[in-house]
Amino acid sequence: MRKILLAAMSLAVVWGASTGTAQASFSSSTSGSCSETLDDWGYFYAYTYQYAYVDRGVIESESHSFSFSGFLEGGEQATLLRSADNKWAVYRAGVLELAVPYVSGAGLYMRDVGGPVAGGWIELCDY
Repeated sequence: MRKILLAAMSLAVVWGASTGTAQASFSSSTSGSCSETLDDWGYFYAYTYQYAYVDRGVIESESHSFSFSGFLEGGEQATLLRSADNKWAVYRAGVLELAVPYVSGAGLYMRDVGGPVAGGWIELCDY
């Protein structure tokens, strides 16, 4: 009986470890727009549409459409860097990084990574 119990426990541990580390792939998209005036930055307008197919935390394919004005002008030419927390596609445009949501409710964020106002993430839009 003891051998059967040990074998069952071993099988449960192996099964749990193999299923516990697996991450499902998924696809999601969202869009939104907002405008605001931020201290230290000024006015901006942002419209984003982002689709992403994500597998184990990595964006395998994506499609997007951006329209920016104000201090975000030119962000349409941003380069995709990575996925973050299975919610955002992170892009780099000059000294700014933009975290563009592909999951509804995640919000649009930016941070200065080398300019005069370098710092943490700032929420631009809540969509």
